[in-house]
Amino acid sequence: MEDFKEKTDQYKDQFMSKAASVDQKGKFFTYSKPFTDAIDDGSLFTKVSKLLYQVIGGLFLATPLYLAYEGLDNNIFSGEFKYVLLSLVLFAAFTVSCWISFQIFFNRKDQLDDLDNTKGYLASSIVSNLTRTMGECVAVFWGIVGTTVSILGLLIDGGDNLLSAVFIEGMGGGIVDVIFFPLCAFFILVFSRFVSEAIIALADIARNTKR
Repeated sequence: MEDFKEKTDQYKDQFMSKAASVDQKGKFFTYSKPFTDAIDDGSLFTKVSKLLYQVIGGLFLATPLYLAYEGLDNNIFSGEFKYVLLSLVLFAAFTVSCWISFQIFFNRKDQLDDLDNTKGYLASSIVSNLTRTMGECVAVFWGIVGTTVSILGLLIDGGDNLLSAVFIEGMGGGIVDVIFFPLCAFFILVFSRFVSEAIIALADIARNTKR
């Protein structure tokens, strides 16, 4: 029994010696190090977020082209003049909103490079930036598309019914919607900004608490 224990200890020592002699800086142990380093220094989050901003911005540019294709494919110009005019105005307002939203996302993506990761809570900063950016884009659509179509609805019967086609609902049409949509766009901006700043404030509170 003693011999068995002695041999076991001997094999154990040999195994540990072999393990210690293995180059732990080789590819087997460090292959994923660039990935984990990118997570630790935050570069993974900023790079992926910037790519996401670019993709969303590109989708904003592509959406009007797709809608134009669908409209032509469905012979939109063969309908009544009233509906053709309404559709063209809606498309123009929607296209302008998409163009502005594209610019917002492409401008905001550069802000991600300026986020300070040395103090921690980088993910909070990214979510805060995304919340503010999305709020700005939603406000643009409500302000431009909603107001434009509402004004046209005052001149053409049933014009404001087109708003449901872009998932925007007003207060029933008329002059009320003309006032409602700009105010709603403003409050969307304020609220998204408030949520964005609240996220940063919570991160600052947590950072100061750790001290």
